Amino acid sequence: MTANGEGELSARGVAREMWSVYRRHWSFLVPAALVVLLPQALADGILDGFHIEGIRSAQDVALLGGALLTAAVNLFGQAVYSGLAAAAVVDWRAGQPLPPLSALVRSIPLGRLVVLDVLITVLFAIGFVALVVPGLVFLTYVAISPAVMKLEHLGVLDAIRRSIELVRGRARRVFVIVVGAVAFTELAVQAIVLPFHGVALLTAVNLVAEGVFQPIEGLAIALVAVHLLELHGEAPAPSMMARALVGESE
Repeated sequence: MTANGEGELSARGVAREMWSVYRRHWSFLVPAALVVLLPQALADGILDGFHIEGIRSAQDVALLGGALLTAAVNLFGQAVYSGLAAAAVVDWRAGQPLPPLSALVRSIPLGRLVVLDVLITVLFAIGFVALVVPGLVFLTYVAISPAVMKLEHLGVLDAIRRSIELVRGRARRVFVIVVGAVAFTELAVQAIVLPFHGVALLTAVNLVAEGVFQPIEGLAIALVAVHLLELHGEAPAPSMMARALVGESE
């Protein structure tokens, strides 16, 4: 099961594998996304339509606090889900059933993943605001670091360094696959949500859309990470990787 039949990273091959993993584990991936992203969807729905133009009242302070809380919840949710997506990929490739959800959650290095997500988000935002291109280049080289952290049990800075090392020389292909998957996911969700209004309805529609499409982003990142490890000759056998999957807890 590889996406690089000619010794290279193939966007078409990754897409086929992504669909195969989604089809096999959708009953795990979609409900997990719904649960993990529920707080984010609720916060987004409640805050939608509110705008802060300055800190002039207690309401502005509350809205700002809500926006920061939403960002924190989003980062936490993404951290959890990146670990679950990596688990789905590893066990699919090993031909094994997924471990119990409780074991998977315990194995996710939440603290490190949240710190990593914060660091990537801040640095990407700085690069994107500066000239757009630096932000996209940075994202290309570090996008697989959450999956690498989970797969190789690394710390924050080591995961970033490892991601850069693996992507080097294949940045264009990684950009097409990973950034393309992220862009597709966000655009698809926004297209579905756009016609709807009202807190309750908007929250429900946003949650369902995120639940359906979020696995695409998580699976793409995990698959690219695994294939880059293989291309470097540094990936354990699928069965060994699956056994090691739940061998770490925070």
